[in-house]
Amino acid sequence: MTSKSENLADQAAHPPFGSNLTHPLERYVRLHQTSGSSGDQPLRWLDTVESWEWWERIWAEHVYRAAGVGVDDRVFFAFSFGPFIGFWSAFGGAQRLGAMCISGGAMTTEQRVRNMLDLGATVLMCTPTYALRLADVASEIGVNLSAGSVRTTIHAGEPGASIPATRAAIEAAYSAVSYDHTGMTELGPTGHSCSQRDGVHLIESEFIFEVADDGELIASNLGRWGMPLFRYRTGDRVTVSREACSCGSPFLKMVGGIQGRVDDMFTVRGVNLYPSQIEDIVRRHPEVTEFVIEHRRERRMDEVTLLVESARATFAADRLEAELRQALGVRLECRVVAPGTLPKAELKSRRLVRINSES
Repeated sequence: MTSKSENLADQAAHPPFGSNLTHPLERYVRLHQTSGSSGDQPLRWLDTVESWEWWERIWAEHVYRAAGVGVDDRVFFAFSFGPFIGFWSAFGGAQRLGAMCISGGAMTTEQRVRNMLDLGATVLMCTPTYALRLADVASEIGVNLSAGSVRTTIHAGEPGASIPATRAAIEAAYSAVSYDHTGMTELGPTGHSCSQRDGVHLIESEFIFEVADDGELIASNLGRWGMPLFRYRTGDRVTVSREACSCGSPFLKMVGGIQGRVDDMFTVRGVNLYPSQIEDIVRRHPEVTEFVIEHRRERRMDEVTLLVESARATFAADRLEAELRQALGVRLECRVVAPGTLPKAELKSRRLVRINSES
């Protein structure tokens, strides 16, 4: 198998792009990189004209088609358009489709809210967390997003759009239907959710997928030959199904979407947990605006504290604590912090923070 750490080591040994290059550098036309949200050095990735067209075709023929996006739509990209690959390929795919593409780069959150409404955007592209952040800011400035023209939201970067409570919160805020999309800087666009709303279809016409014994998704892409990847360890933990889907897709389905990162699993009193499990419960409380899971070792025991920001000064942390214990079978301390304490992310939110403590 191939891993991200091997590619990072290769780029460190053969700067700046590594040795996994099929062509001379003159053949490559785009450079992007990973977000670095996990704390690693960003991984650089090059694309040729052909491989970038492959990205855009998958967006147009698979992701957008599944979400019902067409030529009459106005797609708003609430994204900075920096070196992180993010929604760059989604922008090109929407152009290929013939839809109107509206860039939200170099704007504040308030400016994006107002631009979406002023320009009549019908589709919103951003991370799930940022969709909720946009809704919070809209509420603060007295703007009713649910009365706007957005009818579809498509999300990537986090598993939130496949988490029922998070998806429901986004759909309520916009009066829209939300779809999940999965992909990686190194691999390309790997999957999308569908009308059945119970998982993410893996695009098997463009990738070969395997699932390791520990549930990790392994992928080989079939159309990005400038920097090819074979049996790449995605780090995503999944459960897959071959059952027929009512949407008509013949592709393998990740049940419930990506369940979590393999390296994000943490153990409390012998119970294995993932941040997505906690998010599904936290997002049932619309007054919660942000949260972070702190994990630490104290006296050889795993301890977890859930830090919560709330729009309500009297938020009942003890009630949330009881709900978590009932659903997960383990006690997690919940602590309310002052508004503005926790970081706000436009890209991937870092939900799990590991703290070095006495062991």
